[in-house]
Amino acid sequence: MREAEFLNQLYALLDAPVAGLDAQQKLQLIQDICEEAQDINGQSRSLTCRIVPFITGRRPTDEAAHPGLGSSDNSSMILPTAQADENAAYILYSLGGLDGYTAEMLEETAIDITLSFCGTNASQTTIPIPGWNKRPITPAILEIDTTGKPILTPISLADASGRHLVVKLSPSEHFLPDTTWQWQDLDQQLQILATDGTDPFTFGHMFTQMLQVQLRVTRHKKPMASADTWIDICDTRRFGTLYDRIMDRVIKSDTERQARKAGLDTLDYAFHPWFPVLLMGSDKVGLYKHALIEDIVYKKRHLTDPRWLMRVGLYLEFLTCLGLFEAFKEEFGDLLTPAERAAFESHPFFAEVRQRLNPKGWRKVWKMKDIAFPKLGVPNTGPVSVLNLLEKRKAILGFLHVHHQDLKNAIELAGPNTHNAQETWHRVFRDAERAVLRQTPHAFPELTYLNSQIKDFILWHQKGKLDLPFVKWVPKQFTAIFGDQDGLFASACNQYRDSMNDVAEWAKQRHLMDYTGNECIPVTVSLLQAYMTGEKTRLERLQRRDGYSGQLNIEAELPEELIIPIEQIDALLSEVPIFEMLSGDERLQLASTARTISLGPMERIIIQGREGSSLFLVGEGRLEVLVRQTDGSDQLMDIKKKGDVIGEISLLTGEPRTATVRAIEGATVYEIGKQQFEPIIRARPELVEKLGAIMERHIESTRKYRESYETNLETLNLNQRIRRFFFGITGELKRGV
Repeated sequence: MREAEFLNQLYALLDAPVAGLDAQQKLQLIQDICEEAQDINGQSRSLTCRIVPFITGRRPTDEAAHPGLGSSDNSSMILPTAQADENAAYILYSLGGLDGYTAEMLEETAIDITLSFCGTNASQTTIPIPGWNKRPITPAILEIDTTGKPILTPISLADASGRHLVVKLSPSEHFLPDTTWQWQDLDQQLQILATDGTDPFTFGHMFTQMLQVQLRVTRHKKPMASADTWIDICDTRRFGTLYDRIMDRVIKSDTERQARKAGLDTLDYAFHPWFPVLLMGSDKVGLYKHALIEDIVYKKRHLTDPRWLMRVGLYLEFLTCLGLFEAFKEEFGDLLTPAERAAFESHPFFAEVRQRLNPKGWRKVWKMKDIAFPKLGVPNTGPVSVLNLLEKRKAILGFLHVHHQDLKNAIELAGPNTHNAQETWHRVFRDAERAVLRQTPHAFPELTYLNSQIKDFILWHQKGKLDLPFVKWVPKQFTAIFGDQDGLFASACNQYRDSMNDVAEWAKQRHLMDYTGNECIPVTVSLLQAYMTGEKTRLERLQRRDGYSGQLNIEAELPEELIIPIEQIDALLSEVPIFEMLSGDERLQLASTARTISLGPMERIIIQGREGSSLFLVGEGRLEVLVRQTDGSDQLMDIKKKGDVIGEISLLTGEPRTATVRAIEGATVYEIGKQQFEPIIRARPELVEKLGAIMERHIESTRKYRESYETNLETLNLNQRIRRFFFGITGELKRGV
């Protein structure tokens, strides 16, 4: 940077408005920082504070057993009181520049934190949460206790260099009133939006808040360094409740009306054509809410980025339910309270939602509400005709058509996710399949009035297979009514897969999502397909990937994860060229801190173009390496198997990933990151030249695979890149430094 550019940027900073600082205070702050930047020898010194960002597939608690492989939470949840004990959000951060501080200087140095709610989309500027304005915190790290669980351990600033420090926040204590702060002390901007309680997560707040977290490092109470990040907080106590209003106040009422018209005293609302899609939809929401809680609260890894799914789910609930509320308002009255109606119609938070509502589309689907009562010449299924099953199928398809238009809008409002949306889409689709499979007996009470052959035909028939033995026992009047088309299971799941793929393609064209392959959800990730074709191994892998037991029993949770012996990982490492030169103790140290990752069928572990600083060692299974072509297609370049290494260039140089890698039928890989490898390189810098030579041979051997994409590795000597990444310099290093 030239002097003129430096001065221009400096004056621009001085002119920039800063919350809480006037012109004189800004000048004083710069003067304080300049004075602090000079140590006792007059040499320049800078203090830095960096928040570790959220990294897909990683959790903050990974830091305890795998130093350097943890990441900060980017989302949090409010749980019912009975479930709140283990609920915590973690912010990981690091401090730089402390090495030059004396013990006396460290005594004068402190860290504080400020927490502020900023509305559902960070558009509000509010004062900090009471008690959380520049609140002092103690440096701490995550460690493993004697039971194998991560715990927070305070440390001194003298021991903080080169480590990830941790702030632990309790949603029930810190984000809700009456424990550490009072409702009446909160910013008035937040209080006036409350519609159904005295907390900042009501309908008027769209059940969510974006929390700004600011960390500061001070000396003599003067700020020397600062960093901030955002956490999305969702209230699970309210998430999904809008759907309940439709069932309770619309479907039940309309069922009673139709029953009276047909001369019936009572009729179970499960016979209403809209009942199945609402029941299964609510169950699907419950299933992916369960997945969100597992990942966000309990730090499991069933979702790569739970925050995006949480936001898409919230926007989808508001778009669908408010669109339906508007469609039903004339016939059933307002399903919103007066306070909710006022917030919905006037507050800017709802502006984007209001513009995207589709009451006209929902009114069209509502015409598919008529129950098929008994009629002459048609078999009955209890109090209704068997034709009611067809009415339900028609309502499901009509509902999904409009609902998935709302889904497109929800993705638009949630914001782009071009790196990990595909695996999330897989999980949402399988949760829809689970909802269909486990709720069908409740959603279709008509089936209880049919014999097993007819029931199996209606549920399981596959189009084009009328010649199967069990079909011959089905009365012709039923095959005539239902025809040669997929049964309820297959039609519901296939329609949902087709619709979700259509949404994903739409989003990809608008750079809101991306995925590998010709379609976002291939049939190979379908539970139902694996079950119907007898692929037990695939079914088990899909179930286990989502946190369930291997059988198609939705209630059975996955047992504790299998612990891989360190010796097994060490044996694999000894066969890898870049680790062969290490001593046995050095390899064992890497093996003991490697992170084990289980991949489901078609799940990606590396995505082309993403930042990376780790490698993956294949323990089990096969993975395919694909490279995005200029026409947008993904070309298969290689197959990786047990003992192979993926991503070593990123580990050694920090280069972005140059290909996408995904499991074929499922796989187990072990991740080793820069922070685990760095102490070895720093202790033995002579390894740089050997590693560079190995990587040059690797690049040359794979050159034919890399012709379709660019890499910058040839533009700078590999040895220099490795030195820059691990030592922060590009010049030659002296042996032993």
